[in-house]
Amino acid sequence: MHFSKGMIVAAAVGIAQAQTPKGFTPAATSQLDVIFNTTKVSTPGELLTKAATASQPQLALPSSAVSSNETYVFVMLDLDVPPQGGNATRRVLLHAMNAGFKATKQSVAGGAVLLASSEKGPASYIGPGPPASDTIPHRYTQLLFKQPESLKVSANDFANTQARIGFDMAAFAKTNKLGEPVAGNFFMVDGRANAAAGGATGTRGAGGARQTGGGGSRGNGTSPQFEGKVGAVELPWAMAAMVGVSGAALLGL
Repeated sequence: MHFSKGMIVAAAVGIAQAQTPKGFTPAATSQLDVIFNTTKVSTPGELLTKAATASQPQLALPSSAVSSNETYVFVMLDLDVPPQGGNATRRVLLHAMNAGFKATKQSVAGGAVLLASSEKGPASYIGPGPPASDTIPHRYTQLLFKQPESLKVSANDFANTQARIGFDMAAFAKTNKLGEPVAGNFFMVDGRANAAAGGATGTRGAGGARQTGGGGSRGNGTSPQFEGKVGAVELPWAMAAMVGVSGAALLGL
């Protein structure tokens, strides 16, 4: 079979853009190392547990992509929040926006340079909490941008649920002159798998994919529940405190 140079280049470009979900913009062409304690998102799109991803991850960049003079901003999104009010379109929820990341002198396995920030905002991290009654695993997408000096975003901008739900990443990046992502990654969490296995290691999620990440729970092991459009839903404690009952209804959960 003959392959033209154009076909080979197109295939290479497709592979390079596979760090973020298909069709998502802005797409990332370099992989961001996303590390939850001992669990690393090694392959974009792999299935993890809610328990394994409950705390904010560490981030690292390949040494060839990092600059000691740059400051970075990290964003994490859930692309699959259930629709609401008869609308069939799934919504985007901003799970984190953390500014002030700088390169450290530490590296992780594989030689990537560890990034660190003393800031928890402007939008603090919310762990994944897909409902057990949903029909698909949720895609959690991570992006890293160079942080422009002109970026003026405060915690007040994300103080309520409405500011996080329906978040338009492309529009935000354009308005705030973020440019294209330096790197990206994504993983999936299946609420059905978590409900069936209780967050146990080695369970299988949708499509037979093996779900990785340790079990365990936060606090006393019981998450608050809300009744909503897709039935009874567990929310991470941090998210429950933020949204309250009215917020949960707004999310259609």
